[in-house]
Amino acid sequence: MANISFRLPHQIEDLEGRRWLEAAIERGKPGPEFQAIRAHVPGVMRSFTKTREWIYHEGVLDFEFKELLRAYIALSGDCSYCSNQGVAREIRGSEEQLDKLLNYKKSDEYSAREKLAMEYADAIMWNPDDADEAMWERLRAEFTEPELVELGYWVGFTFGGQRWLRTLGSAQGQLQEAIDAAGDNLVVSGPSTTSD
Repeated sequence: MANISFRLPHQIEDLEGRRWLEAAIERGKPGPEFQAIRAHVPGVMRSFTKTREWIYHEGVLDFEFKELLRAYIALSGDCSYCSNQGVAREIRGSEEQLDKLLNYKKSDEYSAREKLAMEYADAIMWNPDDADEAMWERLRAEFTEPELVELGYWVGFTFGGQRWLRTLGSAQGQLQEAIDAAGDNLVVSGPSTTSD
């Protein structure tokens, strides 16, 4: 079971937060188990949900570009929950596609822009010193400053969130068990096969 208990919809007084959790339960995304944990603190749930909406679904970079980065972060960072969502799930299902992603520098599957973004993501996630002046020169030649802000923020938000999720010890299906035990008539959707 998760290291932090789940808040069920009927336990959430904040109506917007309750709607967000119910939507996650119905659609299977964003991860309903984790939304039910975030719901302990309305500001945390609001911050996550609005950031995801503003940056992931809107913003200056293409959604597909950010979804590829989310998949790369999930798969290279070994987030089993996030690796089972959207494009990451598709890539994970093909050994060839997974190898191309994890070895993106040698792959002809990705554009120079995508490779540079993944290289920058590696610097943010694993070794900030890799973001030296030479990398910044390449980044500034390829991306606008607003794109660089969104790119860096998206990588940090995604990677940090995924690392936190790994510590929670939650797995898909546990929220449904809690709902069933409480006698609620909600059904949690399975993992999303599409990005959101």
